[in-house]
Amino acid sequence: MINNMKKIILALDVDDLNKATKLIKKTKPLIDIYKIGPILFLRYGIEIIKIIKDNCKMVFLDLKFHDIPNTVMKSVESSIYLGVFSITIHSAGGYDMIKAAVSVKNAPKIWVVTSLTSQIVNIEKIIKDAMLAKRCMADGVISSPLEVSEIKKICGKDFHVITPGIRCCNRISDDQKRISRPEVAIKNGADFIVIGRDIINNSNPYEKLKKIYDKINVI
Repeated sequence: MINNMKKIILALDVDDLNKATKLIKKTKPLIDIYKIGPILFLRYGIEIIKIIKDNCKMVFLDLKFHDIPNTVMKSVESSIYLGVFSITIHSAGGYDMIKAAVSVKNAPKIWVVTSLTSQIVNIEKIIKDAMLAKRCMADGVISSPLEVSEIKKICGKDFHVITPGIRCCNRISDDQKRISRPEVAIKNGADFIVIGRDIINNSNPYEKLKKIYDKINVI
């Protein structure tokens, strides 16, 4: 299923439910998955998830679980009841925590966060985290576009890599440091690219998405 899905995940990094709803309605012809982070989820929880699902779209719940193995396992179990497509856990939790999360039957897809794109990190650490995630049989990792090709080379083409840190023009990177353009991330082998600000701050998010798809040549 993943191979046939649209490559752009729209990060709904807003704190207003009406704005999030309008973005969904404007962009849904070009988006299969919407990412919800802690800002939106803590304010609107199940309500925003329901809105996305009512529009026949999937939810990527990005809460980066990082706790003792049992707590993370129970958190993954709870996510099943939300009916989300995927969730994130943090690699810093280590082998036992990741294995506990992956052990949950019928769980959403589990993406392991290697390192935040706001951090400058040695690529050896990223690769080590990706190998750990694969060994634990997670569905894939969240990593910047700069590491995609190396992760794919070592972990295999079927091991999924989802890349934030996407910037569509040559401007300051805000709080993200490990960044790249969408077409570079796709060329490097990213299965999905996560884009937020470049779309949600655009006066015409639908047209912006179309231009990005023209560049990555995948829709």
